[in-house]
Amino acid sequence: MVDRVIHKPDMTEARPDKLLLRRLGQHLRRQDWFAVTVEFVVVVVGVFLGLQVNNWNVEAQERRDERAILERLHEETGNLLEVVRAERASLQTKVDALHSVQPVIFSMEPVRPLTAVECEVLAYSHVYRKPSDELPILDEMMDTGRFDRLQDPEVRQMLRSYILFRERQRSNHEERTNELYRLYSRHPDAISMTVVPADADHSATAAVPSNEAYEWRPVCDVGSMLANQQFLNETFDNMGRNSIFLSSYAEREEMLTRLQQHLAELVGS
Repeated sequence: MVDRVIHKPDMTEARPDKLLLRRLGQHLRRQDWFAVTVEFVVVVVGVFLGLQVNNWNVEAQERRDERAILERLHEETGNLLEVVRAERASLQTKVDALHSVQPVIFSMEPVRPLTAVECEVLAYSHVYRKPSDELPILDEMMDTGRFDRLQDPEVRQMLRSYILFRERQRSNHEERTNELYRLYSRHPDAISMTVVPADADHSATAAVPSNEAYEWRPVCDVGSMLANQQFLNETFDNMGRNSIFLSSYAEREEMLTRLQQHLAELVGS
């Protein structure tokens, strides 16, 4: 019996690049320069089209990514703006109370007892909350090098300005809180801390709870305040810091408002 040898075709011979090289070699041996030129043009055009299609795909992916970034920026800016406005309103209430205290303890008005809210705000005038400023997608863009995905020059400039403002304010916050004047600790004759029964109707946010039945509240002695120049100087310092904080909130809110409005135009909201 004769063994039959099954010939398996070489699949590599059917590959377009192999066929192209074979034809090109044949044309060169025959010195068919027109055919060589045609084959060369086919190769160049094929490579060009392949690169162009790849570029189109990359660009399309980048535009989809840019759209996702813009939508997240719009959402996160809106969320941050709500928080900033709430924090600013709370600080405004504090600053307003400090302004109402100022003429009394600095002898610009007749002496009167401070209200519970005024006394508490004065006692805790050294508390400077760190402002909310986070935009997670912005930090992601900076960490991953995707900031340049944004093609709109205006939104890029707004984000750069916000980054500089945010870094400057974070540094300023460290400086402002470096030396705190806790008035009730430094001047117990002017502000003393007492424990009183908890009052459900007491709305001053600075009240510190002791337990479910009692809470800490400051008691202010205006006469002692008027007679203590160091207390007045440190109170002036605390008032000034709170006013500066409030002005930075106004600037932050303005920047975020303009950014959100522009992002709304870009995403079509």
